[in-house]
Parts: sequence; structure tokens; C-alpha cells
Amino acid sequence: MLRIPIPPVVVIVSVAASLSAAGAQQPDVSLSPFVTFLPTGSAGPMAGLALSLADGPLALRASGHLSIQDRNLQGATTTAETIRPWGADADAVAYLESVSYRERVALTPYVFAGLSMSAVDSAQFRLLRQGWSYGGGAMVPLGSALGIFGEWRWRMSKFVMPDAHDAPRTTTEIRVGATFHIGHGGETGRAVPVVVSGESLTSDDGSSPSASAMRLLSTADQFVGTPYRRGGSSPSGFDASGFVRFVFGRLGVNLPRRSSDQARVGDRIRTDWHVIAPGDLLLFRDDGGINHVAIYAGGNRIIHSSETGGGVRYDDLSSPRGQWFLDHLVAARRVQPDLRGLLVDLARGYASDEANNSDGPDHAPRVSMRYRP
Repeated sequence: MLRIPIPPVVVIVSVAASLSAAGAQQPDVSLSPFVTFLPTGSAGPMAGLALSLADGPLALRASGHLSIQDRNLQGATTTAETIRPWGADADAVAYLESVSYRERVALTPYVFAGLSMSAVDSAQFRLLRQGWSYGGGAMVPLGSALGIFGEWRWRMSKFVMPDAHDAPRTTTEIRVGATFHIGHGGETGRAVPVVVSGESLTSDDGSSPSASAMRLLSTADQFVGTPYRRGGSSPSGFDASGFVRFVFGRLGVNLPRRSSDQARVGDRIRTDWHVIAPGDLLLFRDDGGINHVAIYAGGNRIIHSSETGGGVRYDDLSSPRGQWFLDHLVAARRVQPDLRGLLVDLARGYASDEANNSDGPDHAPRVSMRYRP
């Protein structure tokens, strides 16, 4: 009787469920169908599926793969044995600094290491091997929710170092596939603010916006109506990151020029609407990378400079236009002065050339020219 291998999808779901339960950070979730090849062997390709839970530059990934076709194993006799190879991996992944081209993320390299299991099933036997693997790859974004990737994996059949005296021969694999970003963990698949009518959402303890946040929002409000200008960082015209940098600069906080760099300063907070407070920065993924930033104004609104909105304006996140920003929200940061209230320079180590470090326009639904609040 033919032994049925453990379905790779079951491995993926069970491992991913444990990872999700372990993390309360509502990590980003992506699903990746792939094909893996063995360039050093004679076996044919195998198809697989991976599920990744990412929190910033780190991710946990569970995957399984199965031979596309049954294979015949010819023995010493004339009878042939039908076999079906399969395997599963659990990897820790670290994403490195992205490479940009013309203000868009061109590719993101990454490295990984993890535990693995491979098996060969037939009607007569099952051969299992456990080990570990490591490797590297690169992700190429094709949009805010889609990308392609390729990676090279070195697989060991024993828990030993590759240069150990009794180390087995390393098996190499090439994996290529597509990645679909399916949102944040949780039932909704995305962050959705729930605000009681007439109330401003601040923090878990229900406290009012801080004095510094009130000053920040008051300063930002003075420039509502300022036109959008790509590369602009002055009251004659702002792009998204130029506006945020200018407003914070008026309060003595020097931020990096680009929104992708602003996403790396201050304190990282969860994209959880019980945590996000007025004055926090909200970062949005567009054109394959973080390319837009806004300030959360409380009461379910953001203030930002938007090309599709005609300039500096408030947007209601519960509106159809606001839904676009909810769907593209990927990070939140909290920037505060030090305890002594001194000036803060967070732009050190980041490029400051305004001509080459501006953000591109957003792609939210365009606001009517006759009504731009």
C-alpha cells in the first residue's frame, strides 16, 4: 500500500500558526509559490509554497515542496519502484539594505538559515533525512503587493558545519517564485482604525495628545493648502517627506530627507490603532518601496502633502480615498526629543541631497479639483 507523504501545505500552516501565536506585533504576511531545482543532481523540479511572517527586516518562513511527477526507481530486477520526493523547511530570514534605482526599490537581498526535512516515499518504504540549510537570495518588487524572487540554498543532511571532518556532501538548490503580500496578521488582513464618534484615538491609557504632538500638529496645520511639488521642502511647495521634514524641523528635530529613511528613525511602534497616537509618522509602501509618509492627526485623520490630493491636506482614513492609505500602510514611527528637550539630529548618516532624494507622488484615488479640504 502506497504511503501518503505529509502534505507540505499542512507543514506550512502548522508552523505558521505557531509563529503567529508567538508574535503580538501583527507581522506582515506574504504567500510565495515557487519551483525549486537541483542543478547538481538528476532529479526533476519540485513545486512548493511558502508562508512568511515579517516584522521589519526579520522574517520567519515555513515552506514545503513536492515533486511535480512520480519518478521510477529501477532496481536490480526488471520491476520499477515509483517514488515521490518531498520536503519542508523552516527558515529565519534577514533582509539587507535595499538597492534603489530612480527612487524605486530595484531589489532587496536577503540571507537565511534554518532546519529542513526531506523524504522519499514509495509503496514499499519511506526514507527520511533531517538537516539544516542556509543561503541567500534577492527579491524584486513589481508593485506594492507583488514581487518575484530567486535564491540559492546549500542543504546539509546532518547537523554539522560544512567544513567538519565528517560533513556529508552539500546539496545545492535553486528556488524561484513569486511573492504576494497579503497584509497584516489578524482577521482583517490589514490595519483598520476603529474610532468612536467624536473621540480622538491616542494610546492604550486613553491619555490626551502630548504637548509636543499638539505643537507639531498646530505647525503642520498652518501649511494646509500648500501645493504639492515633487522635491519640494519649503512653503512654496512640498512633497510628502519634504513636508514632514520641514514641520519637524520647525520644532528642532532634523529628519532624513526621504520617507524610506524616515521609516528608520525614532522608535518603531506597531501598526495597531490602540498604540498609534497623534504626532506619529505613518509610512506607506508605493511603487515597490516606502515612498510616502504622513503625520497621524488623531480622530481617524492624517495630514500630509499628497500629489493626488493637490498638496497639504487632511485625509479621513475611513473614506474611500483613505482606504488606499490603509491598504498601503506598512510602518509607524514615534519621533520624540530627548529627555532634556534638546534639539535632535536624526539625519546623520543619511543622504541629504534634496535633488536626488525626494519622494515620488502617491497613487491614491485623485481628489476632485473643485473640492480639496
